[in-house]
Amino acid sequence: MSSSATDPGLREERAGRALLLTLDRPAAGNALDEATILALRARLDHAARDETLNCVILCGTGRFFCAGGDLKAYRALENAAALERVFGAARALLDAIEAHPLPVIAAIDGYALGGGAELALACDLRVAGAGAVLGFPQLRLGIIPGWDGTERLAARVGRGTAMRLLLTGERLTAEAAQAMGLVELVAENAREAALRLAADLEAAAPLAIRGAKQALSTLELPRAEARNLAAGVFARLWFTEDHREAERAFAEKREAVFHGR
Repeated sequence: MSSSATDPGLREERAGRALLLTLDRPAAGNALDEATILALRARLDHAARDETLNCVILCGTGRFFCAGGDLKAYRALENAAALERVFGAARALLDAIEAHPLPVIAAIDGYALGGGAELALACDLRVAGAGAVLGFPQLRLGIIPGWDGTERLAARVGRGTAMRLLLTGERLTAEAAQAMGLVELVAENAREAALRLAADLEAAAPLAIRGAKQALSTLELPRAEARNLAAGVFARLWFTEDHREAERAFAEKREAVFHGR
């Protein structure tokens, strides 16, 4: 596994065809200030153009995955324009995660609270460590989720359960979060489990990985439109060199060697 320093508050590592982006502000619970929001967005945009990658893993340093927004830094926001600049950038970051061409995996070791839980909800897959805790305590701060978290939460658990979680600020264990569909996998160590998932992707064709995410992004579209989009993705993949290589490998009883073409 290779690593490199990036912007303050964010570390980047490469593990095979996976890119790990680690929030590295442990003294602040890995909370997102404006600089970290912009740095994370820039790294995701760069990863989207890297054809050697097949997934992105988001994780945090220390006891927190992410404590949400950096409330200490946000105290300096004195007007609506400043608020929209920072929170608009955060909402754009989460939208970029959803729209990213690669699967984005949230490796939740420790606490994912408030905006940290909203960040996890924007990812494609959520892996929770054995001691992970998720919650939405924003109402106790006199606000509601500010990064479109109400919509994402209700879409995953239903309106009634979302209302309960918001009103009570209940903190969920990894197992409770999995039971209600907030996370897909619970493991002793989320980062290691996410790396194992990434390793499993090595057997899949790179273009097909991107195509699968694109096809699954149609779930909110009208049925006919969603089917047409998925059919278009399928047809495009059918004529790729990787698909032909998979056909040859199947006939020759060997592992396929994909090149992303």
